[in-house]
Amino acid sequence: MCGIVGIIDPLNNIQDKKKLIKELNDTQFHRGPDDSGFYNDDFLSLGFRRLSIIDLEKGNQPIIKHNIVTIFNGEIYNFVQLRNELIELGAEFYSKSDSEVVANAFLFWGIDCLKKFDGMFAICFYDLNKKEIFLARDRMGIKPLHYTFINNTLFFSSEILTLTKIPGFKKKINLNAVSSYLSFRYPIDDENLFFENIHRLENGSYIKFNLDKSLNPIKQKFWDIPQNNNHFDNLSFKDNEEKLDNLLQSSVKNQLISDVPLGILLSGGLDSSLIASIASRHKEQLNTYSVSFVEKDYDESEKAKLVSNHIGSKHYDLKIDKNFFIENLQTLIDIKGSPASIPHEFALYCLCKEIKKEVSVLLSGEGADEFFGGYSRVQKSPFDFNKKNFLSRDFDKKKFFDFFLDRYKWFDVREKENLFSEDSKKIINNELVYKPFKDIFMRSSKNETYSIILECFQKNHIKALLDRLDVMSMKSGIEARVPFLDHKILEFINNLPFNYKIKWKSLLHKYFSFFSSSENYTEKNDINKFLLRSCSKKYLPKSTTNEKKLGFPLPMNDWMKDDKIKQIYLDNETLNRGIFDKKYLLKLFDFNLNKNSNSNSNFDFSGKKIWMLVNLELWIRKFL
Repeated sequence: MCGIVGIIDPLNNIQDKKKLIKELNDTQFHRGPDDSGFYNDDFLSLGFRRLSIIDLEKGNQPIIKHNIVTIFNGEIYNFVQLRNELIELGAEFYSKSDSEVVANAFLFWGIDCLKKFDGMFAICFYDLNKKEIFLARDRMGIKPLHYTFINNTLFFSSEILTLTKIPGFKKKINLNAVSSYLSFRYPIDDENLFFENIHRLENGSYIKFNLDKSLNPIKQKFWDIPQNNNHFDNLSFKDNEEKLDNLLQSSVKNQLISDVPLGILLSGGLDSSLIASIASRHKEQLNTYSVSFVEKDYDESEKAKLVSNHIGSKHYDLKIDKNFFIENLQTLIDIKGSPASIPHEFALYCLCKEIKKEVSVLLSGEGADEFFGGYSRVQKSPFDFNKKNFLSRDFDKKKFFDFFLDRYKWFDVREKENLFSEDSKKIINNELVYKPFKDIFMRSSKNETYSIILECFQKNHIKALLDRLDVMSMKSGIEARVPFLDHKILEFINNLPFNYKIKWKSLLHKYFSFFSSSENYTEKNDINKFLLRSCSKKYLPKSTTNEKKLGFPLPMNDWMKDDKIKQIYLDNETLNRGIFDKKYLLKLFDFNLNKNSNSNSNFDFSGKKIWMLVNLELWIRKFL
């Protein structure tokens, strides 16, 4: 919907906050090219860039309601219902926007209003009478909110790069974040991002500041992802399928609300196809969009076209090739302000640029894999751990955690030990790097192995995907929505047993899997997203319903042998930077050059590792 930025200055240290807030707000022009707004007093300055979606004429911000000032990025999908409730309580409205509903909701319900919001949001509430400020983020962290402290002043914004423009901010690399990136392709810990002293507000939480007490922040969770319940409820499978269908229809229908043109990201896989098909039943003349690659073995555009023809959408497919990908590596870093987490991020940005010519709102399929069991190679792997440790009397949490890391990681612990220089290893705190995952495992038990793995994906893995979607879409002035992450759907699916998510095809298939590994039997002996696939049968062609996970593959092992990659990776500036061991950097590159190194070609891991290190180098050159 927009970009927000703020300066909380309880000691009134900054002399010209009006000038500074305007400068910082301008750095986020792309997030809201339609309008802007400001609020200023001695202690607080707020800046707003608007992407007009609802009530195009009167929806600008900040909003002031009596003693309450609010600014927010996102959408509240149930704002009409909340508006009616507030009118009955005596609230007054001059617009039909959800932003005015947010302000009145806080005026009448206080911070508990967050529990009533159905949507995605990053919000600042300011109570002039109590001298209290709240920063809040939606349940799943769909909308970003970053902050930093400089000289007893707090700055917050939608984007990290905005905070690096603050006078006095010192750009310094956070090696804990780099280590997390190499293992998990993203800085998972909200307190340890690529720049030191820039933090991310945790999803489903808020921070309260008291201006009379020099900020003194208090953090509080208002919602958390429900733990997975591996027990059967009283409803039959068919009843649960019907309930899921109703929840999906409701979520998609609510997220189709827009006063500007809207479209769907359609890869041709199960998740986006189901969203598109449901949307087509509630909206005429639907536009769908996909991106594909010219390499024959990696071109899956026909799958998207099949679904488009099935639902009758107007479809557009953008083609990307190797040269375009490599030539724009630096462009991707410039856009994001951090190393890229997923190779196809730039393809998404390019697609969004084209999409913006027609629409300003997109629906996307993020979240289904994490909650419905789409990553069965890892999510089904507890079967392998349990069979190997069947005779063990005690459940070894540390051993289970190490097993998970081996299946999930990109760079493993031993590789990073060889890769980082001795100086870097002295700085990196491994406890902090692995803490977001380890905390989950340390409360696990033998009966919860599947649930624990799912929780890791739902709480940690999804962060990179949501960050990618927000940055790449908003850079083109497009708002991306994610119907699968409606909290009512999440609370429903996490209360169902694991075999509703990943189910053996038969007892015989399970038996054969005793002699194999999830690396090999995934989607051969089991069916991932079982309940979701069953629900999709009435919406999609049979081939799409049965489609294996696409994963947006790229031929990274081959692409990372390109001469331009060599020029960056083997440059003396890269090799002698001091963060990594020079000899091991060369060893990794030689391994990927070796034509016989494709034992992992199904996932192109050796190429992806080179790509990650190139990303890091380009980011360091640009921003440090």
